[in-house]
Amino acid sequence: MNSLERRLQAGLAVSLIALMVLLGWAQVSVIEKLTERFIESRLEHDSQSLLAAIAFDPEGNVSLVNTQLTNVYAQPYSGHYYQIVTSNNAEPIRSRSLWDDTLEFELPSLGRNNTIEQDGPDSQSLLIHIASYQKENRIVTIAVAEDISPLQQQLRFYSTLFIGIAIIALCLLVLIQRIIIKTSFRPLRHVHDEVLKLSEGEQGQLTENVPSEVKPLVEAVNHLLLVMTQRLQRSRNALGNLAHTLKGPLILLTQLSNDEKIKQHPDIFNEIQEHTTRMQQIINHELKRARLAGSGTPGQRFVPSKEIPNLINVLKLMYRDKSLSFECDIAQGTFDDTDRDDMLELMGNLLDNSYKWANSMIKCSVKTEPELTIIVEDDGPGCSTQQLDFITQRGIRIDESVAGHGLGLTIVKEIAQIYHLDLQLDQSPTLGGLRVRLNQAKTE
Repeated sequence: MNSLERRLQAGLAVSLIALMVLLGWAQVSVIEKLTERFIESRLEHDSQSLLAAIAFDPEGNVSLVNTQLTNVYAQPYSGHYYQIVTSNNAEPIRSRSLWDDTLEFELPSLGRNNTIEQDGPDSQSLLIHIASYQKENRIVTIAVAEDISPLQQQLRFYSTLFIGIAIIALCLLVLIQRIIIKTSFRPLRHVHDEVLKLSEGEQGQLTENVPSEVKPLVEAVNHLLLVMTQRLQRSRNALGNLAHTLKGPLILLTQLSNDEKIKQHPDIFNEIQEHTTRMQQIINHELKRARLAGSGTPGQRFVPSKEIPNLINVLKLMYRDKSLSFECDIAQGTFDDTDRDDMLELMGNLLDNSYKWANSMIKCSVKTEPELTIIVEDDGPGCSTQQLDFITQRGIRIDESVAGHGLGLTIVKEIAQIYHLDLQLDQSPTLGGLRVRLNQAKTE
């Protein structure tokens, strides 16, 4: 269970259940003890009355005279009983309510008393108070019992009633605490929504108006975003500045290579021309990458319906001398689990490659359902089967007459491998030029 909200709800529910169980046990136990204590005090009072009514004749036989007990001790199996045992081993005196039954108990020592529970006549549950006294130099043990079955039934009834009320109260408390927790976690859901907007490029940082418990995390994320954005921008600026800085010395080298003295040595002249041309292509390519990448916050999702038209506009400005028509079928939504800058570079290289070779038409198709599919094709000369086998190797170019240094499709291949995209190169069935297809099945 990774949800903090569910953990809190489960923890509070368990705590409430434990509290209800503890309160129920305490209530039943206290009521039971208080009731037994009340009955015990009444039995002790009846025991004192029996002791006062005991009389001994000259032969030592015991009898009861002028007893003040209620008539329930005379009704058979009334639930109220007594039994008197003397030290002379005479026949014990039993209440009429016992009928032919007797109470079985251990005799306590003189001056001691004891209270026990045991089964009695007619399957009754008896609470028996037993006490030993001394009267007229004789030890007398008096046991007075009362049936507590009705009391136990009432306790079970009230326990059941309490359980029902406790369950209802528990459900209400769980519902209330669930509402409180959901209300308390609402700011976190707002942070979650902002993170989604951040990934989709709708905003540049998270709002810091959040609970104090998560504010340090939000501040750290915003600081990290700021640092990454600054570093990315500095890298792009440094790349552009380096390319621009190298263009001056490169032009100077090109001019020097055209000197008549250098031309008198064809081998040296051709080698210098080859290297300066290649350096110029690399510089142009890096400047192009910087223009295609544009600006953005690290971690943003690539939105094809918004980014691809922007890429096409940039390429139209870069290739003003070519008039091409575009046929685009771009799905709505975002590329999940991808970085915007990586996808910009991938799509930029694909479209740039098509722009170089196309004669009049470029088709671009981007679909996310049922699987992610990217198709870019043109009406250029295309490639043979043998050329398709090594066209994505770093630095390989099929036609040296077209500007470029052979890294475009290699970069596409490397980015595709990072995101587990299957790269396929073949001939366009409709346009006749090169068709590049990238696809990846959705994972469950």
